[in-house]
Amino acid sequence: MSLRLFIQTIIDGISTGAIVALVAVGLSLVFRISRFVNVAHVDLATVGAYVTLLCATSLALPFGVAAAIGIVVVAVIGYLSYALIYRRLRHERAITLIIASVGVAFFLRYLVTFIWGSNQLAFDVPLLRAYRFGDFRISPYDLLIIATALAVFLVLHLVLRYSAFGRSLRAVSDNPSLARVAGVPTERVIAIMWFIGAGLAGVGGILLGIKAVLTPYLGWQLLLPAFAAVILGGVGSVGGTLAGALLIGIVGEIAAVYWLPTYRIAAVFGVIVVVLLLRPQGLFGTKAVAK
Repeated sequence: MSLRLFIQTIIDGISTGAIVALVAVGLSLVFRISRFVNVAHVDLATVGAYVTLLCATSLALPFGVAAAIGIVVVAVIGYLSYALIYRRLRHERAITLIIASVGVAFFLRYLVTFIWGSNQLAFDVPLLRAYRFGDFRISPYDLLIIATALAVFLVLHLVLRYSAFGRSLRAVSDNPSLARVAGVPTERVIAIMWFIGAGLAGVGGILLGIKAVLTPYLGWQLLLPAFAAVILGGVGSVGGTLAGALLIGIVGEIAAVYWLPTYRIAAVFGVIVVVLLLRPQGLFGTKAVAK
């Protein structure tokens, strides 16, 4: 095994893991406050990529402006899905909400297929020469992906830990009824969290679209890795989600290089099984206390 190839594989895995992290953290935050797995979350990533493509090609907007519009559109769709569907079902069992989210996922996926078709599309971004650091190389787009993920997670950490919104979010996620009695605007906090979570999915989808071709199933390929990152890092933990996603990206790349690309998921879930056997609450999760 070449040490140079191994280190290069880790570098590539960090880039992949950064994209997974951006999608997974929104999924984790939504679960933390709404207590169900939103399957449609990854399809919001697909919508974000396609809206960006529309703005950049048909409207001839600069890519940065097109990406910003794509993120806002996805964030609005995420909020509307909560306001029009999930909020009305919040007193139902979790399985009902999950099934509803599956319906939303299929609706978004086939809406994308109806508008853009099922053919592969791509962003019109320039081909840039990779930077070389000795024997190692990294694409400028990989640097952009990693830098974006780090910036997003830093801002999230500061907001959730030190802002009034972060304190309100923790209160609502721990005990919504008590938070409401204490004067916390729970509905507003939940709505904002859905808006932010969906927007983060849009960011992840756009960055994935830069590295890969666009298809209606673009976000779907992130479903299992995103869920795995949330579980591996510890549900509701922002830092844990980032660590879990990076580990998943690295393990997947190692499996693809030294084993077979088709075994990425098998390797990832093998690591998850081992970690959860040793630490059931995840890397950064807290163990539930029996009452």
